Amino acid sequence: SLSVAETPGESYNPLYIHGGPGLGKTHLMHAIGNFIYEQNPTTKVLYVTSEEFVNEVIESIRSANSTTQMSKLRDKYRTVDVLMIDDIQFMIGKESTQEEFFHTFNSLHQAGKQIVITSDRPPREMETLELRIRSRFEMGLMADIGYPDYETRMAILRKKSEEKNINFSDDILNYIAENIKSNIREI
Repeated sequence: SLSVAETPGESYNPLYIHGGPGLGKTHLMHAIGNFIYEQNPTTKVLYVTSEEFVNEVIESIRSANSTTQMSKLRDKYRTVDVLMIDDIQFMIGKESTQEEFFHTFNSLHQAGKQIVITSDRPPREMETLELRIRSRFEMGLMADIGYPDYETRMAILRKKSEEKNINFSDDILNYIAENIKSNIREI
């Protein structure tokens, strides 16, 4: 993520981050975008959920002026320096959206622009996702965000305790770290 943030479009493009809920994928994506923007405020960074993207494609198609609306949609997404799409799995089965995303992806990638994507699963597990899109996702770096180990859970608990200025005994922290293993939000 740091390499992508320091040199957007140059290494690990696209960056595809996947893992279970509550593990920090969206947080990491925002950190990348914020870092890029802080380093160069003129960089056009666009964060969008796949649901928002799907809805915009649907609205553009439904519009009475669909040619103009599609042109505006393409201009919005294809003129950015960094495109970040969260929860890409929601595009599965939506043919027109996948078609639009495919061309947007190609346009940005060929122009050397950075693409960052998150999902709850790796591309190979999305059977109804078009093969050509799946192959695009796999051409960059795929990062699997796994569940935190015991030491990481303890570090998170200690850090949160410090931030909130609350003192817990090691027994309490240990109990929480040993019993909540799957989701950082729960911790």
